[in-house]
Amino acid sequence: MPVDIAPPGSHPGIEPRPSLRRRLDLSFRKAAPWLFVLVATFLLSAPSGLPGESELLFGVCLGSVYFWSAHEPGAMPSWAVFLCGLFADLVGFGPPGTILLSLLVGHGIAHTWRYGLSRINFLLGWALLGALALILSLFQWFIACLHGMRLVAIEPALFQAALTIGIYPSLSAMFVWVHRVVVNVERA
Repeated sequence: MPVDIAPPGSHPGIEPRPSLRRRLDLSFRKAAPWLFVLVATFLLSAPSGLPGESELLFGVCLGSVYFWSAHEPGAMPSWAVFLCGLFADLVGFGPPGTILLSLLVGHGIAHTWRYGLSRINFLLGWALLGALALILSLFQWFIACLHGMRLVAIEPALFQAALTIGIYPSLSAMFVWVHRVVVNVERA
């Protein structure tokens, strides 16, 4: 006698219908990564006298986009990266469009290589972010030279790359915790 086994999602079970509050909670959890980038951009663009604010802004934005694009691409969609990059360029201190383009390139690389990045150890992923940060910082330096029509000092670009590389382990540890506690909607 054949036994009919229904597919796993065909029985609603005893789960209640999602309320408006539950749907808003799930939406906020899914949007938390790119909302963090927007809030961090807003806070780091305010003139506080902190040395290296614009470099730190780039490091936090690129580190966030790189992590979430590689580990939870649904939480960092392309339109959100574009929105974050546009906002960072509007309130940032560099030549227009450079942060936007850098974040989109970082998102594209991390999103394309996400299966490989999820299988390698942290140090190799960190080295890849370091190479990406150096290339994108030198790209911003080149655009700044073109924008000013003169050769600009390269030290701020190298400092930006070093700061991005140095801040990523702290960001990554925080994001792993956020991924387990906040963003993971199956555990909510």
